[in-house]
Amino acid sequence: MTEFSKNAKKIQALFQGSEAERMLSASVIRTILSDMIRLYFENRKAKGKGCLIFNPDKPEKSKYITVKELEQDLAIAQEAMDRDITNMFEKIIKVIEKEDNDEQAIVSMVSDEGLHIHLIDAEEANKRIDEAVNGLIL
Repeated sequence: MTEFSKNAKKIQALFQGSEAERMLSASVIRTILSDMIRLYFENRKAKGKGCLIFNPDKPEKSKYITVKELEQDLAIAQEAMDRDITNMFEKIIKVIEKEDNDEQAIVSMVSDEGLHIHLIDAEEANKRIDEAVNGLIL
């Protein structure tokens, strides 16, 4: 099974049940995404280019990190000769430098499988949620 198929099945599972349950799921997801996007853009405006590191298991541990802070952490990882952490910081910095704009939030999520970088466009996310609610995801 491809990674896309696994993720599609996870998303589909969120939108099972009655219409009321599907609408409730959609509202919760919209609220979470809205908060993430708002936090990203508030921090971007106040601190400069960066990335919101979101920890779904411990949201209070989530943090906005600027490119400057990432570069400092990268230097420490390089000094420690930690290749995995070095690669992770390099990847995040590269994505920020390439994708930073006023239309999408750059959010990294921490999971058991590692760190995943997401570009979240509010309008596109809303469209996808509507599709999932109406069973059009697959």
